[in-house]
Amino acid sequence: MGCSASAQTHAHKKISTNGQTEIFTERQRRIVRKTWRALANDMTGNGKKVFMWIFDNNPKVKQLFPCRDKEGDELLKDLDFKGHASRFMQSVGAAVDNLDSLETSLAPLLLNLGKTHIHFQGFKPDYFDSFTTAMLHVWEQELQDRFTPEVEESWKTVFEFMMGKMKDGYTIAKEEEMNAKNLANGTSLTT
Repeated sequence: MGCSASAQTHAHKKISTNGQTEIFTERQRRIVRKTWRALANDMTGNGKKVFMWIFDNNPKVKQLFPCRDKEGDELLKDLDFKGHASRFMQSVGAAVDNLDSLETSLAPLLLNLGKTHIHFQGFKPDYFDSFTTAMLHVWEQELQDRFTPEVEESWKTVFEFMMGKMKDGYTIAKEEEMNAKNLANGTSLTT
């Protein structure tokens, strides 16, 4: 019942010597932590760039936001927009802070965040895919010559994990919503 992004994330998992499942190699963790330092210097600014890229390349996503009718400087100064961009980057920072324990520390939060997206009329889970592409684009701009293929692959693994968990949360919430409706209507779903 998983989604393609989740399946891709699981393809990156490795089994460590202590039997625990690892998503990243130690080298990938070092790369992500080192490059994050440069990106975290302007979290809100970089978050705004991610959302601007998404809005430019997938205008349907912008229609889900209260700032949907704002453009240019008006959008960039909008408090809701800035707040969302900042919170988004804080979630990326939380992923970086928890690279050693993503499944136990961050996955439950990402699942719950994904669940909240069922409340946005018109939201589609494939919109999450726009974030991976947008983040890689912004990271490449910001890191410039430090954005090597190895850096790109390391960050792509982070983003696929995050978006995969959010998609999983969205799917779970949709199933829960459908089951609740079926129970209210006197029918039951067997899974």
